[in-house]
Amino acid sequence: MNEDSVSTTLQPAYILHYTLWRESSFIVDAFTLSHGRISLMAKSARASKARTRALYQPFRPLLLSWVGGSELRTLTGIEESGAPLSLADTELACGYYFNELVLRLLGKDQPQPAVFAHYAVALANLATVDTVQPGDLQAVLRTFELQLLDGLSVLPDLARCTADGSAIDANRMYRYHPANAIAVASNRLAEGQLSLGIQKQKTRMGDADHRDPSVQADGVTPDEGVMVSGRTLLALSSLTLDDAQVLEEARILMRRILRVHLGDRPLKSRELFDTLVRRD
Repeated sequence: MNEDSVSTTLQPAYILHYTLWRESSFIVDAFTLSHGRISLMAKSARASKARTRALYQPFRPLLLSWVGGSELRTLTGIEESGAPLSLADTELACGYYFNELVLRLLGKDQPQPAVFAHYAVALANLATVDTVQPGDLQAVLRTFELQLLDGLSVLPDLARCTADGSAIDANRMYRYHPANAIAVASNRLAEGQLSLGIQKQKTRMGDADHRDPSVQADGVTPDEGVMVSGRTLLALSSLTLDDAQVLEEARILMRRILRVHLGDRPLKSRELFDTLVRRD
């Protein structure tokens, strides 16, 4: 069968992003239940009726139909499958953050039904989060980050992320090295001197040990790590995110873990979030 003739109908989906194309069309990046992330050409969408044009928005549960199976499919139908979610200010920025994570981390045409379900729940939670309790919003963010990485099979076992696989002790402090996904039991007073001493010696010798968690796999680039309590690592592992101190440590740690997979290119949604914070 010709790939361009393949027809798919009424698939649950969300629009992640769209761009204008020529005089009357959109190119749509969508996250679908059955096909994962795909790109669609919405021909003459900007010339359609106002009610239909209004469907081309993020955070709205949709049913999409299309033809083709190549890099750019052709959209043939768009219907609402639920009420649009009402997100504003900080929650809106968080929604765009979720979309950017999906766009940056999910490859095209890789079905991720579990991640799709987590994404839908995360958006619904954003729409109902208690803005008076900042921890509630942080818990929604950290939960989806963890679920996304787990769905992509790149989330380490944070309950046993020691070098020998032994269990994390809730009562100890660790230095977690994101590039190597290893937590090293740490003494706050001696840790800085010890890490610097190891790194200087290895740089001087030019013979970095790849098993050393303070050095990345290239044997040269340092992985300085981030201090985190065993309690926070265990809370992240079990998705028990209801403690203010745990959430603060988790915010810093997850940003470092995500950077391993996202690279150094900044997230546009984070810039939006920072703008909203400054405005407030």
